[in-house]
Amino acid sequence: MNGSNNKITYHQQISYCGKPRCRRCREGTGHGPYWYAYQTKEGRTTRTYIGKQLPAEAQAAMAGMHPLQDLPVPASSTHEQLRIYTLGQFRLERRTDNEWQTVTEAAWQQQRVRALLSCLASTPTRKLGREQLLEIVWPDLDGSTASSRLDRAVHSLRQVFEPTRGKLATSPLLLTERDMLVLADQNNIWIDADAFEYFITKARGCDDLSEREKLLEEASTLYGGSFLPEEGKVEVTLARRESLLRAQISLLIELAELRIQRDALVGAIEPLNLLLSINPSNEVAVQLLMRVLAQLGRRGEALRAYTRLVTVLKEEFQIAPLAATRALYTDVKALKSDPTRQRVVQAASGEGGGTGGQQAPTAQGGTTAQSAIQQQTMPAPQIGRTHQRPLVGRDVEMKNLELLLGTTEQAAKFKLPGQRKHASSLALDTQRTPQCMLLMGEVGIGKTRLAEEIGREARKRGWLVAWSRVYAQEGGIPYRLWIEVLRKAMTNGMVQRQEISKRPLVYYPLHTLLPELHNLLPQQVEYPSQMPAEQEQLRLWEAARELLVNVAEGTPLLIVLDDLQWSDGSSCELLAYLARRIYGQPIIIVGTCRDNELPANHALRPLLTDLQRERVVETVSLEPLSREQIGTLVTQIAQPTVTLSGPIVELIQERAGGNPFFAEELTRGIDIQEDGVPLPESITAVLDLRLARLSKACRSLLQKAAVLGGSFEFPLIQAMESATSSEADEDAILDLLEEALKSGMLTEEGVGTRITYLFWHPLLVSHLYKGLSAARRASLHRRAADILRVTHQHREEEGAALITHHLVLGGGDPHQIIRYAELAADHAYALSAYPEAEKHYRIAVEYIESTSPRLADPEVQL
Repeated sequence: MNGSNNKITYHQQISYCGKPRCRRCREGTGHGPYWYAYQTKEGRTTRTYIGKQLPAEAQAAMAGMHPLQDLPVPASSTHEQLRIYTLGQFRLERRTDNEWQTVTEAAWQQQRVRALLSCLASTPTRKLGREQLLEIVWPDLDGSTASSRLDRAVHSLRQVFEPTRGKLATSPLLLTERDMLVLADQNNIWIDADAFEYFITKARGCDDLSEREKLLEEASTLYGGSFLPEEGKVEVTLARRESLLRAQISLLIELAELRIQRDALVGAIEPLNLLLSINPSNEVAVQLLMRVLAQLGRRGEALRAYTRLVTVLKEEFQIAPLAATRALYTDVKALKSDPTRQRVVQAASGEGGGTGGQQAPTAQGGTTAQSAIQQQTMPAPQIGRTHQRPLVGRDVEMKNLELLLGTTEQAAKFKLPGQRKHASSLALDTQRTPQCMLLMGEVGIGKTRLAEEIGREARKRGWLVAWSRVYAQEGGIPYRLWIEVLRKAMTNGMVQRQEISKRPLVYYPLHTLLPELHNLLPQQVEYPSQMPAEQEQLRLWEAARELLVNVAEGTPLLIVLDDLQWSDGSSCELLAYLARRIYGQPIIIVGTCRDNELPANHALRPLLTDLQRERVVETVSLEPLSREQIGTLVTQIAQPTVTLSGPIVELIQERAGGNPFFAEELTRGIDIQEDGVPLPESITAVLDLRLARLSKACRSLLQKAAVLGGSFEFPLIQAMESATSSEADEDAILDLLEEALKSGMLTEEGVGTRITYLFWHPLLVSHLYKGLSAARRASLHRRAADILRVTHQHREEEGAALITHHLVLGGGDPHQIIRYAELAADHAYALSAYPEAEKHYRIAVEYIESTSPRLADPEVQL
């Protein structure tokens, strides 16, 4: 029964009198079901008791319209045999000759049958093990008695489902899989709670705002009240009930914002009032309602909404509204005396989900309530850069991260709250799946980009993403990495504010990191005096965990910690503490770290060893992309503006060395007027930053080594260094090489005396080489040629190609170039390496022509 401003719907619910001696309430059966009428009038929803039977006029109004016709059903669910109502009631309907009839037989009224079905309907997977069911339904009975009752309950429930079936043991609606009992899927057994979540999920993935609003409206229609209200103390039901309630609150907020955005302000009042009837202390809803009412000119109602909030917060939580809410109240109150301030309220609803107008300043030239309110109501901030190219070459890593999201969600939903707490306290469990993953690799390899991708995926699934990054200059600030994460968690919603006010002694230690916490802590509580440093640290860690767990109970939480190599020791210790204690909670920690820049004495190194041994942390090393993947990446980047030629793509592939960041920057830095790919400033800045951390002597050594190419051996660099410094003994050079190895600028291969040093990246070689003056480069090339001539004295043909290379670049003696070029060409020809042979023969001919005036004279040639 609907009207434009008045809507009445009817629902059946079980009631509980609460009397200690009431057997029906004590056994969980309750009284009823009774009919209630829900009526929305002038934005307020009220509930009226009807009785066990609907009055004639209500039956007439519902005639010809089956209750389910008013409840949306997924398109894929058209052949279901049963329908179960769990939201605001617990009712079962069965299809008989294409008509739906409410099940009323005695078997359905049995407490054990209803308890069994409610448990199965409470799990998103619709399945539970026998041991779990025995523990939930009959925790006080011995095993054999409880098992016998479970068998009878299963038989009775199957009989209720299919009273005409002869062999109940083969019922497809209630299956037995080993030790698991499985309820049929939504195509066979439709459950309103699952349909509710289906529409919300579909809405979250819909980009069309009008279609999203329609889906949310359909979901809201399904939510008739608390999930399975007659099951008051069952943990698995309580967990699902809280989850659905949070989803409904979030749905109503989003529905109101969508209506505000399309300027349907009157329509936005209904979901806000409904939300406040569920949770009167929801401050975000009050803010939105106040802004809408003020913009509609209903200033008095807006002020009364604020007054009611003040009363609720004071009586239930002993706290005051947020500063943003108080500022909004001041603005609304001033509307009467200063009509121009109406713009403030209108603008506040524009940016955070209103009419879309620009934000108007106050008389003082700034904004009072808008900015703080927008932090509560604006869409979640963008993760990473916008308009990024598709992710290339990280399919395996991305699938593993998505799998981690899915398994964490499933484990948190499937396990009972008590089981989750028990599991998280285990000191060492090598069978569990880590919920902390560290992405390791060199700068620009794609760690942060991969974290951004999983952050976006988590956001699509309804997760809260708390991102924190630490910079090199902030490495000495204690807990710098976690301050931003905790602050985002604390300001996530009213649930946390209420939790903090209820348990102030638990959260009090966090005030040292978050000074704003003082405003949320009750002042009349006597807080403990200072304790020993170790205990203070533990209390701080425990408070941080409690806050994050509390947030995750409302919304699954993904924490991203970027650039761990610069984090302080305290942050690393807190990471280790949390990684060990989030198992079973809907929390995932993803960190990025440049392992080749992690100092040897960094606090993270020993912690990682212990955490990996305990299997609470998994490290993923990101390898360089293949040439094909770099080619795909380059094509994607350049395609909107220019089509690159094959040689340029190959040059970028070679210079990028598998590093996607370098490939991107090289592609964007291409000058089409020049033949070649210049080194962009963004890349040189990265290289200079890393080189700046080395000693002057080490940088000088690396510059000499860059003249030798991408790799070199110790005897050659020792000879190069000794030629310029009398103090460059073997130990000093080894110390410099070890410094370069620890910084990640070099790697080494081989054992014993056959060790080859390799530069971290080809662009580093190029950057070091170009940092030398032309005269110094030529001198070093000649010196390298002289050293190679000595070391290859009795096998010149083997080193001839390399000697020729250094003589040519160093401007060496032409006769020497001719000699070694011929040796290199002959050696290559003998090995059937004809391109190399041709190359060196050409060099020899070129220098012969340049040194023979007779051959250079055109007339002689003729």
